[in-house]
Order: sequence, then structure tokens, then C-alpha cells
Amino acid sequence: MFWNEPFMPLITQFGRTAFWPAADVTVGEGDFVLTLDLPGLTADDVSIELLGEELIVRGERKHPEVAEGAARVHAERPFGRFERRIRVPKGVDPDGITASMDHGVLSLIVRKPERLQPKAIAIGSAAESRQLETATA
Repeated sequence: MFWNEPFMPLITQFGRTAFWPAADVTVGEGDFVLTLDLPGLTADDVSIELLGEELIVRGERKHPEVAEGAARVHAERPFGRFERRIRVPKGVDPDGITASMDHGVLSLIVRKPERLQPKAIAIGSAAESRQLETATA
């Protein structure tokens, strides 16, 4: 059936299901950065929405036109509609999200909710601790 197909080894090798677009997440103290590769797309081709605890990135990458008389015989690059849903911490403020797109790379900076921000706790002396106990009694 496919014995005469010259690209069969490539199709077998790359035929695995993978998430598209590819995404990286970097976590910092006060925020996290989500980066997605969207080659060939512009900001107008993508929509971003925060729905509950999910950040949703949607878009479509259209197949390039094939010249008249030509036929596409092999394709590895992903095309079509896509949707990536990334779970975010509860309480993320939509106004605390910034997005930018540069050379087909979408970067989203999501500020962590206040409850997830690191907070330093001062350590008092034992004498201060006893004062607190007697003040509340």
C-alpha cells in the first residue's frame, strides 16, 4: 500500500501526536511566563482569554496555497485551528496579564495572585512571645 511512498519513514517518525503550539512555562517569585511558538502568525491571528482557572490561547494557522499544477506530497508542519488551555492559580487577575508577540513567539506574563506571593515572616524573641500570651489572656 505505502511501499512506494518516498516519505513514509518521515511520516512514521513524525506521526506522533504532540501539543501544538509548543509551550514553555517559567515560574518566578511574583509571576509566571508562558511562551508559545506560533511561527507565521501575527497578534491578529490569536485570541487569549482567562476563563476561571484556565488561560486559553486560540488561533488558526492556514495552509499556504499550492501553485496551480503542483501537489503537496508531504507535510510535517502543523496547520489548522488550535487551542491551548493552561491551568493557572485560582484568583489570577485578568488585568495582571500582559501579552506580546515577536517574530511568531507569543509571551504571556501572568502575575501570581496575592495569596501565592512569598511573604517574609519576622522571627521575634521568646520575651516578645510571652508578652503576646499575657496580653491576650
